[in-house]
Amino acid sequence: MSSPIRFWGTVVAVKPRVVLTKFEGDTAAKCHGHLIVLDGTHGPDGGKTTAGRFSVALGPATQQQRDVSPGDLLRGDAHPVPEGLPDTPATLYRVGALRVVARSGDPGTPRPPAPDPPRTDPPLSPEDAEAAPRRPLAPGNLVTEEGPCAPCPYGAIIPVVRLFDPRDYKRGRWSQVPACLGPEDCPYYAPPDAG
Repeated sequence: MSSPIRFWGTVVAVKPRVVLTKFEGDTAAKCHGHLIVLDGTHGPDGGKTTAGRFSVALGPATQQQRDVSPGDLLRGDAHPVPEGLPDTPATLYRVGALRVVARSGDPGTPRPPAPDPPRTDPPLSPEDAEAAPRRPLAPGNLVTEEGPCAPCPYGAIIPVVRLFDPRDYKRGRWSQVPACLGPEDCPYYAPPDAG
């Protein structure tokens, strides 16, 4: 495994890490935790750092213990997600240390955003993420920093695997789909052909 990368930043969004498995006409959803989107820096200890927006995959227990929210200031260390790992659409994963330095609204952190449902709704629990309706989303709404769904807890990149043998995920056909898990009346939603 690679050496850990130190990271530091302000949380922009907390999104579910849902993977869809398709086999013989059936679809199963499994939430593996959350994806924390941060504005900050990351890099090897004592090495060159990269500034900008990046993401860190957290397991369900870590999010339950830390209760990370948008606006929180975090620091920690994790490992880079290796190429060829299609079920983890993140920059970093396998967090070794995570510290909430300050909560949103504390001195030195940005003020909490004004209420703007559904974009300011709390993060989905893993159970709610698995049960949520899913619809494809215009990629530009989610994958660009200025996209209206970038800060939303319902907008997520969903890895999808189509299996030919349910015991062999490695030979499944993987794709990653921008999706909305939020309310159908969301004013920011745009279908894929709109983006």
